[in-house]
Amino acid sequence: MATVNEGVEGTEPDEGGEEDVQTGSLVSQSLPHEYQEETLEFEVESFRLDGTALGDRGDLDQDEQFLSLVDEGGWEALELEGTVTVNQDDVEEVFPFNEWEETPGRLALVKENPLAMSRDRQILADQPLDGGTYEFTLSINRDDHRGRVRIKPFLTRTKKGGSDGSKHASKVGARVADGLSWVVRLDERDDGGSLLMPIIEDFSDYDSFPDENHIHYLSLEAPRNPQLYLNKEHPQVVEVLNNTGATGGPPRLRDVLYDYIEHSVWTQLLMQTARDTSPDTGEPEYGWQEDVLNIFMDDLYPGLGDEEAAIQLAEDVRSHVDVPDLVQRIERTVHQQYNIPSDTTNLIEEAIQSDD
Repeated sequence: MATVNEGVEGTEPDEGGEEDVQTGSLVSQSLPHEYQEETLEFEVESFRLDGTALGDRGDLDQDEQFLSLVDEGGWEALELEGTVTVNQDDVEEVFPFNEWEETPGRLALVKENPLAMSRDRQILADQPLDGGTYEFTLSINRDDHRGRVRIKPFLTRTKKGGSDGSKHASKVGARVADGLSWVVRLDERDDGGSLLMPIIEDFSDYDSFPDENHIHYLSLEAPRNPQLYLNKEHPQVVEVLNNTGATGGPPRLRDVLYDYIEHSVWTQLLMQTARDTSPDTGEPEYGWQEDVLNIFMDDLYPGLGDEEAAIQLAEDVRSHVDVPDLVQRIERTVHQQYNIPSDTTNLIEEAIQSDD
């Protein structure tokens, strides 16, 4: 049985290699070569907290592949056991005919924890890869992780292939197949991060992403877990956004850039929340959407109670007549959360003073 350990290598060879840029697996893959999305069968068969079966502890949703341990305390390690199945038909889709006998493929589980800035990988099967079912054990140490942990299987190339215009991947480390993620929620965010823990990716690698002129992209393809991406093709911008200082020009520029990004992100999250909120009960579909309602409803619908405001939001987004007005009110409401003109003016004045 393969074991997923802490602290193992974290990125495939073609994912940049820069140690100062945090990369991550994507909710959805769209690559310039043959790719089998969500075809690896990822099954978690047991959960154990400190060696004891999970039982009725935690909030487990097998269909959504989601486990919340937010309300569980006093544990040190969560252990998951299960299997990843690779179908031979899928292998033959993503590798050329002349490689079917000795397939240069590798199966790995990737574990991401954005708040702890960690990404670990452990190989479950190496070349020559055959279709079949591979067992795993994966441990999550409570002290080493925060927030949300995402676990996803990937199939990658291990040997350089031909570059004669084939539809198949040729780079070593290129991802060619994946499976659905499992997400484990350990605790609620307490860092004021506004749902923003961006993953750095090269946007030109993915057809589903905007083009290289964009700095950021909010993925809502998995509505339970929205994910913000920053474009690695703008390294100077990424460097500023990753700045951890508190004073001076770079931190001030970072804050202004994040204000603009968050304004766009919150607007999208509010619209998604409106669509996912029941017009009958005012209940949103996902936990993060309750936070969105709590933040914005008083300003969006002053004078209405929480439930009435949520119901009104759900009704407005479903009304073709009311949607334009709703979008304008959402823009104004989100804008009130920021002091963008003042922050930008201060940044400009600091730049002018530096030139004197």
